[in-house]
Order: sequence, then C-alpha cells, then structure tokens
Amino acid sequence: MLYIVATPIGNIEDTSLRAVKTLIQSDVLLVEDTATFDSYYKRIQSIFCITAKENQKIIHFHKENEFLKIPECISLLKEDKLISLVSESGLPTISDPGYILIDRLIKMNIKYSVIPGPTAFTTAAVMSGFPLNHIIYLGFLPKKEQQIIHLINNLSHSQLINIKPTIVFYESPHRIKKTLEIIYQILPDCSIAVCREMTKKFEEIIRGDIKNLKKEDYKGELTVVIQIKS
Repeated sequence: MLYIVATPIGNIEDTSLRAVKTLIQSDVLLVEDTATFDSYYKRIQSIFCITAKENQKIIHFHKENEFLKIPECISLLKEDKLISLVSESGLPTISDPGYILIDRLIKMNIKYSVIPGPTAFTTAAVMSGFPLNHIIYLGFLPKKEQQIIHLINNLSHSQLINIKPTIVFYESPHRIKKTLEIIYQILPDCSIAVCREMTKKFEEIIRGDIKNLKKEDYKGELTVVIQIKS
C-alpha cells in the first residue's frame, strides 16, 4: 500500500499522530528532499517518543526522477511493501512530486491512501479573510512575464470572473514585485493578502489593495491570495 503523507508547512507540531505512525511503520520512504526530511524525521521521533522501523529504505523521489523511479515503486508495492510518500512540506502532489506515480497506480488498479494534513494554499486562503466560495489555485506562476500576463488575462476575461473567485498562488520574494505589478495592470481593483512564513515564528499576513502592496518588500516563502472585486 502507498500512503501519501502530509508533513507540516512550517511548525513541526502540526504533524499528526497518524502521519507519524504511518512513517515509522513504512518499509520504504519516498522523500523529495532527503536532508530536510532526515532532520524532520529525527525530531518527530523524539517529540512523539517513538522509533522508526529497522532497515527502512529511503528513496530520493523528486520531480526530475519521478518517472524513472515508478517501476521500482510498483515492484515494491507488488511485494506488499508499505510505502510512504512525503514532499519537502505540505501535501504531496500539490506543486510537489507524486502525480505521475498516482496516475500509474490508478491505471494499474493499485490501491493507495492519503494521510491528510496542512497545505500552504488552503491555510493562506483562510488566513486572508477573503470569501472562499470559489477558489482558483494556480500553484507556482510561470517563469516568463508574457506567460503570466497571458494567464491573468485569461482569468480576467473568462466567465469565471463573474463569480468573483479568490485566486491563490505561490511566488518567490525576488519575483513578487514584478508579478504584483503585472496583476495590478490587469486587475487594478483587487484586494490582496501576502502570507509569509506561515505557521512559523515570524508568520506575517500583509493585506490591502494591490496598488499599495505592490510597493512593499517581501521575504521568505510567500503565498499570495487575491480577491477579485469587479
């Protein structure tokens, strides 16, 4: 059985007991970032006073090698191995590896399950205070400016704009000002919330009109929430 296990987006105490039990009982761990996971794994075992199963196999599983690792994963599952998939933080497959593997399991009628937990975009959406009847999640925006313009233009001219959705996406601190300037040119009346370092010590939510917030300086991991007004 494959378990898709959510890990905290910042605060280690958000780890669920079910997630810990699943991880320590697994035969194989598919890990996006082995260095980050190793530190996290040692800490949760200490916090929960629990010890991992002996001879666990850890496989480096990231977007660049996901396709190549699938045959090995399938073979292990056919041997009735218990496998846990974790990303660097949050819930795997949400802007993280795992989709290709899950798609293959569905086609082969191999069972899998999800151990739920925090994700940055849903946490930020709630923290924004904006209405959440309709949410559009964009993940990481395209790298090229023209691609961002095309994406936002498509949203602003589609029928979706009539329901005034709340839009959520991830952005890096060195790109955020340019991205907000592009959005301002297309959606000048929108309200915005920039959520940084969520669940961590220096968590901060910066809210306001995009005209003002595009001038701010931002640091850390950012999740941006936009409320379309018109």
